[in-house]
Amino acid sequence: MKRKRTTQVILNAAALAIAVFMLFPIAWIILNSFKAETEIFAKPIRLLPREFLTVSYTKYLVENNVFRGFFNSLFIASGSLIVGLAFAVPSAYGLARFRLKSAKAVLMMFLVTQMLPSSLLLTPMYLVFSKIGILNNYIAPILAVATINIPFIVVITRPFFLNLPKGIDDAARIDGCTAFGAFFRVMLPIAKPGVVTSAALAFIFGWNDLAYSMTFNIRPALRPLTAIIYNLMPKEGVKWSGVMALATTAILPIIIIFLILQEHIVGGLTAGSVKE
Repeated sequence: MKRKRTTQVILNAAALAIAVFMLFPIAWIILNSFKAETEIFAKPIRLLPREFLTVSYTKYLVENNVFRGFFNSLFIASGSLIVGLAFAVPSAYGLARFRLKSAKAVLMMFLVTQMLPSSLLLTPMYLVFSKIGILNNYIAPILAVATINIPFIVVITRPFFLNLPKGIDDAARIDGCTAFGAFFRVMLPIAKPGVVTSAALAFIFGWNDLAYSMTFNIRPALRPLTAIIYNLMPKEGVKWSGVMALATTAILPIIIIFLILQEHIVGGLTAGSVKE
């Protein structure tokens, strides 16, 4: 009993140390956003500002039209999420419930696409989007981010469908459901933890997008929040107080999402592993 308690204390201490290590950069960004520009690099380094100033928010958020960038990021992230869920969740269900000879090859292809850097895909995507005339609007970055979301959602949600007993499908059919009815009314609600987990992470992919939005949109009015932060880092000198303020604005929605969905996300990350 004593040995078990000691092990638990060690594990809790290790978890706390990892949490502090991972969360410290976020805390550092938030605290520096309330400092004056000169205080950020003052020595000795202070964690807390001498005086909490909001000038970085009132100045840089208004000057750089951050609210427009916030809307653009939200629109791109939401659009790519909807497209990803619409195509990926039914695909994951089909790969899990139907015995296809090519299932492993398809999954391997999805995994390979996750390993490709976005810079490798920019040129072919740009040529395709240019040919079909969807550059300089929201459609191009939404579709580009969806190419990342779809394989990711498939890989995450497929194990949840694999873990569901086959008898659930048969029972739904006996009750009069069609194949689509069984999927939407029965299987999808049961696999909710996996869908919510993949949806939250896919939304973050779209929210953090910079490369696709910068490449496929040359109109400043369509640029996301990440592009505005990038523009505050010119060659002549980085405006660190503004960068910290905008970065805080950018990470707040992500923090809120994880606080609201933390139970689903933790459950989804731990409950989807099955042995095929």
